[in-house]
Amino acid sequence: MSGSNEDFHNNKQESMKNQIKKLSHNQKRVKHVTKIQRWGNSLAVRIPSQFAKDLSIKNGSQIELELLEAELIMRPIINKPTLDDLLAQTKGKPNPHPDYGFGLPKGKEFY
Repeated sequence: MSGSNEDFHNNKQESMKNQIKKLSHNQKRVKHVTKIQRWGNSLAVRIPSQFAKDLSIKNGSQIELELLEAELIMRPIINKPTLDDLLAQTKGKPNPHPDYGFGLPKGKEFY
């Protein structure tokens, strides 16, 4: 009976190794234990500052919550800036680079 118990643990360990191999080389899995706290009538999760920095989230950022079987998955919602957002970040003229003169055509290129 101890053989089947040993096989079970070996299979479990092999399964975990395979799951780790499936992670992309650029991904890192970091775990942190935090405490659930009351916030009004709801519950809140504190996100460690390093996690927030790594995910580029700050106070007021939106996240998506997904309940998958017995796991709570949290993903930051990343909004791409609009052209107006990008232009609002420019200082001074919308196009600070002057037009460059390339002279008259020298060959068969169109002007």
